[in-house]
Amino acid sequence: MLYYQATPTTAHKHQIMSLQKHSSPPLTFTAGPLDRDALARTNEKKFGTRLKSGKARIVIVWNQQHLISPNHRALILSYNEAARMIDLDTSLLVFLGIADEEPWFALGLPGSDTPPDVGKPAKFVMLNDVIALLPASEASTLAYARAMVIWHFNHLHCGRCGAATKISESGHSRICTNTACMYRSFPRTDPAVITLVTDGQRCLLGRQPEWPAGMYSTIAGFVEPGETLEETVRREVYEETGVMIDAVHYVASQPWPFPSSIMLGFRAKALSTAIRRGDDELEDCRWFARDEIDDFSDLGSTNIGFKLPGRHSIARFLIEDWRHG
Repeated sequence: MLYYQATPTTAHKHQIMSLQKHSSPPLTFTAGPLDRDALARTNEKKFGTRLKSGKARIVIVWNQQHLISPNHRALILSYNEAARMIDLDTSLLVFLGIADEEPWFALGLPGSDTPPDVGKPAKFVMLNDVIALLPASEASTLAYARAMVIWHFNHLHCGRCGAATKISESGHSRICTNTACMYRSFPRTDPAVITLVTDGQRCLLGRQPEWPAGMYSTIAGFVEPGETLEETVRREVYEETGVMIDAVHYVASQPWPFPSSIMLGFRAKALSTAIRRGDDELEDCRWFARDEIDDFSDLGSTNIGFKLPGRHSIARFLIEDWRHG
Protein backbone atom coordinates (compact mmCIF):
# COMPACT_ATOMS: atom_id res chain seq x y z
CA MET A 1 0.00 0.00 0.00
CA LEU A 2 1.31 3.43 -0.84
CA TYR A 3 0.31 6.99 -1.19
CA TYR A 4 0.12 8.32 -4.73
CA GLN A 5 3.58 9.29 -5.97
CA ALA A 6 3.33 8.81 -9.76
CA THR A 7 5.64 10.94 -11.88
CA PRO A 8 4.60 11.91 -15.43
CA THR A 9 6.48 10.36 -18.36
CA THR A 10 8.80 12.61 -20.37
CA ALA A 11 6.15 13.11 -23.05
CA HIS A 12 3.55 14.05 -20.48
CA LYS A 13 5.99 16.40 -18.75
CA HIS A 14 6.27 18.35 -21.99
CA GLN A 15 2.47 18.44 -22.25
CA ILE A 16 2.16 19.68 -18.68
CA MET A 17 4.82 22.34 -19.22
CA SER A 18 3.00 23.52 -22.35
CA LEU A 19 -0.29 23.72 -20.47
CA GLN A 20 1.26 25.57 -17.56
CA LYS A 21 2.79 28.08 -19.95
CA HIS A 22 -0.64 29.02 -21.26
CA SER A 23 -2.73 28.49 -18.13
CA SER A 24 -2.24 30.32 -14.85
CA PRO A 25 -2.95 28.40 -12.74
CA PRO A 26 -3.28 25.03 -14.55
CA LEU A 27 -6.81 23.70 -14.57
CA THR A 28 -7.59 20.95 -12.08
CA PHE A 29 -8.04 17.44 -13.56
CA THR A 30 -5.94 18.28 -16.63
CA ALA A 31 -2.52 16.99 -17.69
CA GLY A 32 -2.87 13.62 -15.98
CA PRO A 33 0.28 11.48 -15.63
CA LEU A 34 -1.06 8.28 -17.23
CA ASP A 35 -0.31 6.92 -20.69
CA ARG A 36 -3.73 5.37 -21.37
CA ASP A 37 -2.24 2.78 -23.77
CA ALA A 38 -5.57 2.43 -25.59
CA LEU A 39 -4.19 -0.01 -28.16
CA ALA A 40 -3.68 -2.64 -25.44
CA ARG A 41 -7.25 -2.53 -24.11
CA THR A 42 -8.47 -5.45 -26.24
CA ASN A 43 -5.62 -7.69 -25.09
CA GLU A 44 -7.20 -9.66 -22.22
CA LYS A 45 -4.00 -11.57 -21.54
CA LYS A 46 -2.03 -8.36 -21.08
CA PHE A 47 -4.78 -7.02 -18.80
CA GLY A 48 -4.45 -10.03 -16.49
CA THR A 49 -0.67 -10.00 -16.56
CA ARG A 50 -0.51 -6.33 -15.68
CA LEU A 51 -3.11 -6.64 -12.94
CA LYS A 52 -1.33 -9.48 -11.17
CA SER A 53 2.13 -8.06 -11.57
CA GLY A 54 3.94 -6.71 -8.56
CA LYS A 55 3.79 -3.24 -10.10
CA ALA A 56 0.01 -2.89 -10.33
CA ARG A 57 -1.50 0.12 -8.56
CA ILE A 58 -5.21 0.06 -7.72
CA VAL A 59 -7.44 3.07 -7.04
CA ILE A 60 -10.57 2.16 -5.06
CA VAL A 61 -13.86 3.92 -5.71
CA TRP A 62 -16.69 3.24 -3.26
CA ASN A 63 -19.98 5.16 -3.29
CA GLN A 64 -18.27 7.65 -5.63
CA GLN A 65 -15.63 8.26 -2.94
CA HIS A 66 -11.87 7.72 -2.75
CA LEU A 67 -9.53 6.55 -0.02
CA ILE A 68 -7.74 9.60 1.38
CA SER A 69 -5.01 9.45 4.03
CA PRO A 70 -4.77 11.78 7.05
CA ASN A 71 -2.12 13.82 5.19
CA HIS A 72 -4.54 14.32 2.29
CA ARG A 73 -2.94 11.91 -0.17
CA ALA A 74 -4.74 9.26 -2.16
CA LEU A 75 -4.23 5.78 -0.74
CA ILE A 76 -3.26 3.36 -3.51
CA LEU A 77 -3.30 -0.43 -3.12
CA SER A 78 -1.15 -3.16 -4.62
CA TYR A 79 -2.81 -6.19 -6.19
CA ASN A 80 -2.18 -8.35 -3.12
CA GLU A 81 -3.54 -5.71 -0.75
CA ALA A 82 -6.71 -5.32 -2.80
CA ALA A 83 -7.10 -9.10 -3.18
CA ARG A 84 -7.14 -9.52 0.60
CA MET A 85 -10.16 -7.21 0.74
CA ILE A 86 -12.27 -8.45 -2.16
CA ASP A 87 -12.48 -11.16 -4.82
CA LEU A 88 -10.84 -9.34 -7.72
CA ASP A 89 -11.82 -12.07 -10.20
CA THR A 90 -15.48 -11.02 -9.90
CA SER A 91 -14.97 -7.31 -9.28
CA LEU A 92 -15.29 -4.25 -11.48
CA LEU A 93 -11.77 -3.44 -12.62
CA VAL A 94 -10.82 -0.86 -15.23
CA PHE A 95 -7.38 -0.42 -16.75
CA LEU A 96 -6.49 3.28 -16.49
CA GLY A 97 -3.02 3.41 -18.00
CA ILE A 98 0.70 3.33 -17.31
CA ALA A 99 2.87 5.67 -15.24
CA ASP A 100 6.53 5.03 -14.45
CA GLU A 101 6.14 1.53 -15.97
CA GLU A 102 3.43 0.77 -13.41
CA PRO A 103 -0.07 -0.26 -14.59
CA TRP A 104 -2.91 1.59 -12.88
CA PHE A 105 -6.43 0.24 -12.35
CA ALA A 106 -9.69 1.50 -10.92
CA LEU A 107 -11.53 -0.89 -8.60
CA GLY A 108 -15.23 -0.12 -8.27
CA LEU A 109 -16.91 -1.40 -5.11
CA PRO A 110 -20.71 -1.70 -4.88
CA GLY A 111 -22.45 0.91 -2.79
CA SER A 112 -23.32 0.05 0.80
CA ASP A 113 -23.96 1.77 4.11
CA THR A 114 -20.64 0.64 5.57
CA PRO A 115 -17.31 1.46 3.91
CA PRO A 116 -14.91 -1.45 3.41
CA ASP A 117 -12.15 -1.79 5.99
CA VAL A 118 -8.73 -1.36 4.38
CA GLY A 119 -6.86 -1.74 7.65
CA LYS A 120 -5.06 1.56 7.22
CA PRO A 121 -5.56 5.10 8.60
CA ALA A 122 -7.56 6.41 5.66
CA LYS A 123 -11.19 7.21 4.99
CA PHE A 124 -13.45 7.45 1.98
CA VAL A 125 -14.01 11.05 0.91
CA MET A 126 -15.81 12.74 -1.98
CA LEU A 127 -13.31 14.06 -4.49
CA ASN A 128 -14.93 17.48 -4.57
CA ASP A 129 -14.21 17.88 -0.85
CA VAL A 130 -10.45 17.42 -1.21
CA ILE A 131 -9.68 18.90 -4.64
CA ALA A 132 -7.87 21.89 -3.17
CA LEU A 133 -5.65 19.64 -1.03
CA LEU A 134 -4.52 17.09 -3.63
CA PRO A 135 -1.52 17.36 -5.96
CA ALA A 136 -2.62 18.07 -9.54
CA SER A 137 -1.57 14.72 -11.04
CA GLU A 138 -3.26 12.86 -8.20
CA ALA A 139 -6.54 14.72 -8.66
CA SER A 140 -6.48 13.93 -12.39
CA THR A 141 -6.07 10.20 -11.81
CA LEU A 142 -8.81 10.05 -9.17
CA ALA A 143 -11.16 11.98 -11.45
CA TYR A 144 -10.50 9.53 -14.28
CA ALA A 145 -11.09 6.51 -12.03
CA ARG A 146 -14.24 8.03 -10.57
CA ALA A 147 -15.78 8.80 -13.95
CA MET A 148 -15.11 5.30 -15.27
CA VAL A 149 -16.53 3.50 -12.23
CA ILE A 150 -19.67 5.66 -12.13
CA TRP A 151 -20.27 4.96 -15.82
CA HIS A 152 -20.01 1.21 -15.29
CA PHE A 153 -22.43 1.12 -12.36
CA ASN A 154 -24.90 3.23 -14.36
CA HIS A 155 -24.78 0.86 -17.35
CA LEU A 156 -25.13 -2.61 -15.85
CA HIS A 157 -28.05 -3.22 -18.23
CA CYS A 158 -28.38 -2.68 -21.94
CA GLY A 159 -30.01 0.56 -23.01
CA ARG A 160 -31.62 -1.21 -25.99
CA CYS A 161 -33.05 -4.46 -24.66
CA GLY A 162 -32.56 -4.30 -20.88
CA ALA A 163 -30.40 -7.42 -20.60
CA ALA A 164 -27.32 -7.51 -18.40
CA THR A 165 -24.09 -6.14 -19.82
CA LYS A 166 -20.53 -7.32 -19.28
CA ILE A 167 -17.19 -5.54 -19.20
CA SER A 168 -15.03 -5.51 -22.32
CA GLU A 169 -11.92 -3.74 -23.62
CA SER A 170 -10.25 -3.66 -20.20
CA GLY A 171 -13.20 -1.73 -18.80
CA HIS A 172 -13.55 0.78 -21.63
CA SER A 173 -16.77 -0.61 -23.03
CA ARG A 174 -19.67 -2.88 -22.07
CA ILE A 175 -21.41 -5.47 -24.26
CA CYS A 176 -24.98 -6.68 -23.97
CA THR A 177 -25.12 -10.36 -23.00
CA ASN A 178 -28.27 -10.92 -25.07
CA THR A 179 -26.95 -12.70 -28.18
CA ALA A 180 -29.80 -11.25 -30.24
CA CYS A 181 -28.65 -7.74 -29.32
CA MET A 182 -24.97 -7.58 -28.28
CA TYR A 183 -25.06 -3.78 -28.29
CA ARG A 184 -21.76 -2.23 -27.26
CA SER A 185 -21.73 0.96 -25.18
CA PHE A 186 -18.82 3.23 -24.35
CA PRO A 187 -18.05 5.61 -21.47
CA ARG A 188 -19.95 8.82 -22.03
CA THR A 189 -18.86 12.37 -21.50
CA ASP A 190 -21.52 15.09 -21.45
CA PRO A 191 -20.30 18.33 -23.06
CA ALA A 192 -21.26 21.55 -21.29
CA VAL A 193 -20.32 25.09 -22.26
CA ILE A 194 -19.30 27.64 -19.66
CA THR A 195 -18.95 31.24 -20.74
CA LEU A 196 -17.63 34.52 -19.46
CA VAL A 197 -19.64 37.28 -21.17
CA THR A 198 -18.12 40.76 -21.22
CA ASP A 199 -19.14 44.19 -22.51
CA GLY A 200 -15.54 45.37 -22.60
CA GLN A 201 -15.36 46.76 -19.08
CA ARG A 202 -17.61 44.43 -17.12
CA CYS A 203 -18.33 40.70 -16.93
CA LEU A 204 -21.70 39.01 -16.54
CA LEU A 205 -22.07 36.68 -13.54
CA GLY A 206 -25.08 34.93 -12.05
CA ARG A 207 -25.96 32.70 -9.15
CA GLN A 208 -28.20 29.71 -8.61
CA PRO A 209 -30.29 29.52 -5.43
CA GLU A 210 -28.62 26.34 -4.17
CA TRP A 211 -25.10 27.77 -4.34
CA PRO A 212 -23.21 28.95 -1.24
CA ALA A 213 -24.30 32.39 -0.06
CA GLY A 214 -22.75 35.20 -2.08
CA MET A 215 -21.21 33.03 -4.80
CA TYR A 216 -21.53 34.26 -8.39
CA SER A 217 -20.21 32.44 -11.43
CA THR A 218 -20.15 32.31 -15.21
CA ILE A 219 -23.04 31.17 -17.41
CA ALA A 220 -23.13 27.44 -18.20
CA GLY A 221 -25.32 24.78 -19.75
CA PHE A 222 -25.32 21.46 -21.58
CA VAL A 223 -24.95 21.08 -25.33
CA GLU A 224 -28.15 19.83 -26.97
CA PRO A 225 -28.34 17.45 -29.97
CA GLY A 226 -27.85 19.21 -33.28
CA GLU A 227 -26.12 22.26 -31.78
CA THR A 228 -22.68 23.63 -32.38
CA LEU A 229 -20.80 24.76 -29.30
CA GLU A 230 -21.16 28.38 -30.39
CA GLU A 231 -24.92 27.96 -30.77
CA THR A 232 -25.11 26.47 -27.30
CA VAL A 233 -23.24 29.44 -25.83
CA ARG A 234 -25.62 31.91 -27.47
CA ARG A 235 -28.71 29.96 -26.45
CA GLU A 236 -27.68 29.45 -22.83
CA VAL A 237 -26.63 33.06 -22.31
CA TYR A 238 -29.86 34.37 -23.80
CA GLU A 239 -32.12 31.87 -22.00
CA GLU A 240 -30.61 32.58 -18.60
CA THR A 241 -29.88 36.31 -18.84
CA GLY A 242 -31.64 37.79 -21.88
CA VAL A 243 -28.29 39.15 -23.10
CA MET A 244 -27.45 38.84 -26.81
CA ILE A 245 -23.86 38.03 -27.70
CA ASP A 246 -21.69 38.40 -30.79
CA ALA A 247 -18.28 36.78 -31.14
CA VAL A 248 -17.69 33.53 -29.23
CA HIS A 249 -14.10 32.47 -28.56
CA TYR A 250 -12.91 29.15 -27.16
CA VAL A 251 -10.56 29.45 -24.17
CA ALA A 252 -9.95 26.07 -22.48
CA SER A 253 -11.60 22.85 -21.33
CA GLN A 254 -11.74 20.89 -18.09
CA PRO A 255 -12.89 17.35 -17.30
CA TRP A 256 -15.58 17.52 -14.62
CA PRO A 257 -16.43 14.02 -13.34
CA PHE A 258 -19.51 14.99 -11.32
CA PRO A 259 -20.52 12.65 -12.72
CA SER A 260 -19.42 12.78 -16.36
CA SER A 261 -19.06 16.23 -17.90
CA ILE A 262 -16.43 18.07 -19.84
CA MET A 263 -16.58 21.81 -19.38
CA LEU A 264 -15.83 23.76 -22.56
CA GLY A 265 -14.80 27.28 -21.62
CA PHE A 266 -15.57 30.31 -23.80
CA ARG A 267 -15.47 34.08 -23.72
CA ALA A 268 -18.19 36.05 -25.53
CA LYS A 269 -18.77 39.72 -26.36
CA ALA A 270 -22.17 41.16 -25.43
CA LEU A 271 -24.33 42.94 -28.01
CA SER A 272 -26.80 44.06 -25.35
CA THR A 273 -26.51 44.68 -21.63
CA ALA A 274 -30.10 44.66 -20.35
CA ILE A 275 -30.65 41.61 -18.13
CA ARG A 276 -33.92 39.66 -18.32
CA ARG A 277 -33.74 36.32 -16.58
CA GLY A 278 -35.69 33.98 -18.82
CA ASP A 279 -35.83 30.80 -16.74
CA ASP A 280 -35.73 29.79 -13.10
CA GLU A 281 -32.14 28.55 -13.10
CA LEU A 282 -30.63 31.82 -11.87
CA GLU A 283 -31.93 33.72 -8.88
CA ASP A 284 -29.79 36.74 -9.73
CA CYS A 285 -27.54 38.00 -12.52
CA ARG A 286 -25.40 41.15 -12.62
CA TRP A 287 -22.63 42.98 -14.44
CA PHE A 288 -19.41 43.41 -12.44
CA ALA A 289 -16.43 45.65 -13.22
CA ARG A 290 -12.87 44.48 -12.57
CA ASP A 291 -12.50 46.59 -9.45
CA GLU A 292 -15.70 45.06 -8.08
CA ILE A 293 -14.35 41.55 -8.74
CA ASP A 294 -11.24 42.57 -6.81
CA ASP A 295 -13.43 42.90 -3.71
CA PHE A 296 -14.88 39.37 -4.03
CA SER A 297 -13.83 36.80 -1.40
CA ASP A 298 -12.76 33.22 -2.01
CA LEU A 299 -15.39 30.53 -1.74
CA GLY A 300 -15.37 29.23 1.83
CA SER A 301 -14.41 32.58 3.29
CA THR A 302 -16.35 33.76 6.33
CA ASN A 303 -16.50 37.25 4.84
CA ILE A 304 -19.96 38.60 4.09
CA GLY A 305 -20.51 39.64 0.49
CA PHE A 306 -19.77 38.38 -2.99
CA LYS A 307 -17.65 35.27 -3.51
CA LEU A 308 -15.83 33.78 -6.48
CA PRO A 309 -16.20 30.16 -7.62
CA GLY A 310 -13.70 27.64 -6.24
CA ARG A 311 -10.11 27.95 -7.41
CA HIS A 312 -10.24 24.46 -8.93
CA SER A 313 -13.04 25.36 -11.37
CA ILE A 314 -12.82 26.55 -14.96
CA ALA A 315 -15.34 29.23 -14.01
CA ARG A 316 -12.72 30.77 -11.71
CA PHE A 317 -10.09 30.38 -14.43
CA LEU A 318 -12.24 32.29 -16.95
CA ILE A 319 -12.90 35.09 -14.48
CA GLU A 320 -9.24 35.44 -13.48
CA ASP A 321 -8.11 35.28 -17.11
CA TRP A 322 -10.36 38.26 -17.92
CA ARG A 323 -9.70 40.06 -14.65
CA HIS A 324 -5.93 40.10 -15.15
CA GLY A 325 -5.98 40.22 -18.94
